[in-house]
Formats: sequence, structure tokens, C-alpha cells
Amino acid sequence: MKNLLIRTLSGAVFVALMVAGVYIFPLMVVLLCAVACAGIYECSRLVCGPVDRLARGVMMTAAVALFAVVLYYGLQKSTFFFDARTVTLFAFMLTALTSIGALLLVLPVAELFRHRPAPIEHIGSAFFAYCWIVLPLGLIAVMTRVSPPVVLAFFLLTWSYDTFAYLGGSLYGRNKMCGDISPKKTWEGAVTGLLLALVVAIILPSIPFFGSLCAALWKWVVLAVLVVLFGTMGDLLESLIKRRAGVKDSGSVLPGHGGVLDRLDSMLMASVPVLLYALFVMVP
Repeated sequence: MKNLLIRTLSGAVFVALMVAGVYIFPLMVVLLCAVACAGIYECSRLVCGPVDRLARGVMMTAAVALFAVVLYYGLQKSTFFFDARTVTLFAFMLTALTSIGALLLVLPVAELFRHRPAPIEHIGSAFFAYCWIVLPLGLIAVMTRVSPPVVLAFFLLTWSYDTFAYLGGSLYGRNKMCGDISPKKTWEGAVTGLLLALVVAIILPSIPFFGSLCAALWKWVVLAVLVVLFGTMGDLLESLIKRRAGVKDSGSVLPGHGGVLDRLDSMLMASVPVLLYALFVMVP
């Protein structure tokens, strides 16, 4: 009972901060930057090795720089040739490419002088961690500036799917989806989560905040399906990484939930396809 209470309270605080960030752009950027750095720390221990401080430091520095650029350009009120939305998107893309280039330059050069076994694996692991964690969270920050309703809808659909997939699997889950990777994830739970995500997607357009997108109902349904499809793959990917590392949780920063990667695994994989779909199909 005590563990359930702790899990509920910590989850409620996390959700409240994320929802508040949708309305307060600087808060969202700072929050996502902190989450990205925590995720890098967790992932570096799972994938890159517990003592690879160099890769961890380079990734965190690149992450802070990316979010600083997004915050700066996101707060600009007007520009000479383009609106602030376009400038923010362009700044994010340019900084993302620059930060990736820095990773691919610094880490290989460092490996030349460290004389460790499997240097290519270490470089690849760091590159994977950055692309898996930082870039999706950076895109969420940008989309908060571009269209807050889309980001909040993404959060609600993801949380709805995760919650009811867990409940459905716990109550009547029989057929395992990938038993050798995630023993608790079942097809029954996934279908339950999908159905509830579709219900949420049908309800959202009737709420004025989301109705401002003026998107047809089928677009909302597709959005929910994308959240479920890619969110499930994200959940399984993190389970695969943890199983390979021989751990149950990615960390312990969130009481009752584990690490930030345990909480955000679905969002990390789904954010890029879902938010890009929303940007080009749903945002007016």
C-alpha cells in the first residue's frame, strides 16, 4: 500500500509538471533538459558502461546547448523574414545536426587515445543514446512552442495507452507480446490501451483547447494509432536494453517508477513520428 501511494504521488507530481510546461514554455524546456541529462546518465550506465564519464559529459553538454538554443529562439517575439515558429524549428534542426557532428568528432578522437577494447561500440552507443533521448525531447520542446494543444494531446494519449495497457494486461493478459524481452507486456493489454487511446482521441476535438486545431476526426484517430504503435516499440526497446544490462529499472530518480527512461520510454520512440505527423497534418 505504501509503495502504491509513493508511486501515485511521484507520478502525479511528474504529470503536473509536464502539463504545466505545456502552458509555460520556459518551464517545459528546463524540465525536458533536466530529464534529458538524467536519461543520458541512466542510458550511459546501461549501454555505454558505468565509468564512461567522457561520453556522458559530451552528450550532456550537447544536450544543454540544444535546449538553450531552443529556449532562446522560442522566446523571440518576431523576426525580420520569418515568424518565430519557423525560426525555432530551423534553430532546432541546425543545432541538432551540429551537436551530432560534435559527438561524431569528439568521441572518435578521444577513443584514439583511450586504448579501450571495442571503441566503435562505445562511439555507437553514445550516438544511439543521444539520438534516442535528446533529439526526441528537443522536438517536444519545439512543438510546445509551435502548438501546445498537440503536445498535450500527445501526452494524454500516451498516458492513457500506458495506463490502460498495464491495467488490461494485469487483469486478463494471457498472450505475451515478446515474452523473452518484456514478460508482462501482453496483446490483451495492448488492445485495451489502444481502445482507450481511441476513446480519448475521439473526445479531445470536442474540448475547445484541442478543437482550436480544427482537425478532422480521422486525423485524431491516426494520431492515436501512431502513439500506440510507436509507443509500444519504444517500451519494448527499453525493455531490451534493460534485459541486456541485467537490470529491472533504468534508475531510481522517480520513486515507485524507477528511472526517467522507465517513465518516458513510450514517448521517446513515438515523439518524432507522432509530432512530425501532427505538425504537417494537424497544425493549421
